[in-house]
Parts: sequence; C-alpha cells; structure tokens
Amino acid sequence: MQNRWLKLKYYTLILALFTSCNPDIEQGFEKIPAGLNLAEDLFRKIRPDKKYQYWACIRQDFESKIHPETEIIIGHGNISHLMNNKFDQPKSGFYFDLFRGYFYIVYLENDSMKLVTNKAQLIRFIGKIDGLEEALLLAKITNLEADYSRDIGGSYQKTKKGFELYLSRFHKCPVKTEAFRVSIDILGNVKAKNLGFYYNVDSNICLD
Repeated sequence: MQNRWLKLKYYTLILALFTSCNPDIEQGFEKIPAGLNLAEDLFRKIRPDKKYQYWACIRQDFESKIHPETEIIIGHGNISHLMNNKFDQPKSGFYFDLFRGYFYIVYLENDSMKLVTNKAQLIRFIGKIDGLEEALLLAKITNLEADYSRDIGGSYQKTKKGFELYLSRFHKCPVKTEAFRVSIDILGNVKAKNLGFYYNVDSNICLD
C-alpha cells in the first residue's frame, strides 16, 4: 500500500512539473514570427509617423573600447544631411548592448539636428505604436523578448488598444527563463505581469 502511494505521489509530481513547463495561454494568441528577437533587426523596422528630412539609427561603441566604431544601422533620406549638419555625439542611448555599445537616433527637423537617447524620446519619435515590431522594440528595451520554443514566452495578439503578449526574460547565471504577460498600448505604455520562472537549464526542470 505504501509503495503504491509513493508511486502515485511520484507520478503526480512528474505531471505537475510537465504541466508547469507547458502552461496554457489565453485563446486568440498566435506565435510571434521568427526573426524579431535581435535588437538591430527591430531598429530596422522603425517607421516614424512623421516624415523627417533625414533620420538614422546609429550604433556607437563604448569609449572604453580601444578603437570605438560608429555604425549607421539604418538611414532614411539623403545622407548628406548627416554629413553637413553637426551635432554633439551623445554619451548614451535608448538601448545598450554589453558587446555592441549603445544605440541612438539622430534626425533632421526644420534644418536642426535632434537626438533620441531614451525611451520617452523614442516613443515620441515613432508616434503611435501600431506595429508588432515597434511593440517588441519597446519590450526589448525593458529586457523582454520572445522565446520561440514555448507559447508562454513568445505569443501575441493585436487589440484595439495595442498589443497583448507573452514574453520572456532570460537569466544567464544561473541559466533560467522567466515568463511575463505584457500589455503595450498605442501610446507606448508597457505593463508586465510576472508569471514566474518556467525553465531552469542547469537542472533541466521547471521551477515552482
């Protein structure tokens, strides 16, 4: 009798772990298309509502690098505007990458060069957040991205107010993954509800 009870307890535990690894999501959600995880790919999808004489998203190496580089990730308009209008290079950007440096936007409006170096300025530059890529970009800045291996970490649906998403936050030490239920409206407001850790690579089990 005791052995049977122990087996039942064991199978119940295994079932609970399996279920927690594959939690259900709400109906109406679909998988986020592949190729929308890299920050630079999302930058190339930026489409501001307003037409500017010229704008570019620029990657700048940190000053600590021996030979810091400046790279134009994407540019729209005549690049001569960038060459002929001076501006002070910012010391920070709206997105940071430990190995790639920081990213900012420069744009020409009314013959004056202006900069986008933080999230609030980025939202004003883009205008209405009505594209999935724009929503994912704001999520990326908040350290949230799609986990294509699981619906709980990589699903979305379009709503009248913006986007509802299931996204993930990856942790490197120890390696584990955290799920979030995210709302992003057309004004760029981001709300994230923590759903807990759902995978631990080190032990290959789900976390309660």
